[in-house]
Amino acid sequence: MAGQSYTSPQEVRRALRSLYRGDSEANLREALLGSLSDDVKPVDDKGRWKPSPALVLVAVLIAALAGIFLYFSFGVGS
Repeated sequence: MAGQSYTSPQEVRRALRSLYRGDSEANLREALLGSLSDDVKPVDDKGRWKPSPALVLVAVLIAALAGIFLYFSFGVGS
């Protein structure tokens, strides 16, 4: 028992940082891109990120609704 030593908080922090650094689920950016990427093929042939078709559809619908709102707010009645 004399050969054992206590672990300092700095050593624990260092070990946890090195452990979580390589974990993709702990990285917020990679987790978000992974959840928004295409389920079948998340990366195309050139190595670029490929968005989910549902994400593209939602973006197009939001853009269309924003365009309709702007048209009827500022375009009509002149």
